[in-house]
Amino acid sequence: MSQEILRSSRPFFPKEDIFAILSDLAVVLEKGQLRNGKNLKIFEKMVSDYLGIKHAVALDSDSSALETALQYYKVKDREVIVSTNSFISIPNSVLYAGGKIVFADIRKETLSMNPTDLYRKVTDKTCGVIVTHIAGFPNSDLKEIQEICQNNNLFLIEDATHAMGATISKQKAGTFGAAAIFAFTPTKVTTTGEGGMLVTNNTELADYTRLYSYYGSGPGKTNFVNLGRHMMLPEIAAILGIYQMKRVEEFVARRNQIADVYNEAFDQIDGLSTIRVPKDSRCSYYKYPLILGPDMNKAEIQKSLLNNRVETGTVFYPPCHMQTVYRSQTKGLALPDAEDVLARTITLPMHTALTNKDVSHVVASVKNAIR
Repeated sequence: MSQEILRSSRPFFPKEDIFAILSDLAVVLEKGQLRNGKNLKIFEKMVSDYLGIKHAVALDSDSSALETALQYYKVKDREVIVSTNSFISIPNSVLYAGGKIVFADIRKETLSMNPTDLYRKVTDKTCGVIVTHIAGFPNSDLKEIQEICQNNNLFLIEDATHAMGATISKQKAGTFGAAAIFAFTPTKVTTTGEGGMLVTNNTELADYTRLYSYYGSGPGKTNFVNLGRHMMLPEIAAILGIYQMKRVEEFVARRNQIADVYNEAFDQIDGLSTIRVPKDSRCSYYKYPLILGPDMNKAEIQKSLLNNRVETGTVFYPPCHMQTVYRSQTKGLALPDAEDVLARTITLPMHTALTNKDVSHVVASVKNAIR
């Protein structure tokens, strides 16, 4: 077994893909078309076909995708409800689009937005909801969240940045709302190095996104009809995405195999809790959360694991409403379930580069750390 640290997350490119990628990169470099070429179009079509959705627009980040959608929905001076257990880019995008953030609590057993708290937070100023499929677990309350949105005339955007390949009743995460965003940063299930994507069945939103992503340009790239930014995904990144999308089912299957081993081991240990996937759903396992008992010392357990070459992470702590950047806005706000369970949650190594021996080593190291 390698003596390298088993990283919490990392990208994976099989050797045969690396050789093919290098060959395709050479063609792009020789032709000199580094953006808006055929590879970008191929990548976008692969994602839209895989998800079964009309439009997929690749951008330089998931933040760009979300901010663009929020601009389209004209959230300026209006409230958007988000789960406090999201990456900081989610509320940040609401602010950049001129909206007002309202944080909702989570369910302890899912780590995802609690629809009961969501319902309590809806006011006449609310215009939309962003639901995060945390760690690749499709929100098990999504149907109820959809109904709340429909009954209150709210748009629903899925933060599917963790959830490429996740499903609910065989329908892909990212296809339930008015739009969804995906991320292709190095830790994700599939990566382009950096990058993101907006997916939607709304042709008007897709057209708006393409326009907005190049300075608000109209036809010909010289007629600027709206304010916009530069958010395009380069051809080189798109090539990486093409090869990753070819293997997305393989990657998700392997992650589920690893999770099955973890679940079998940790479900038998008193004081540890795992997140369960409903029978009609599939998790993409962007991360593997392990919830420690209230009497367990998180810092000591993480230290012991690192001493045994096992890197851990969080998903996420502190939650957004406790982050320094938002404390002036959330003073006095208590979201007790998130504050409790996220402080006790760690994430274990979860990526396609892990071998069976690596996984066994992680299991043994966790058992040793909690003795």
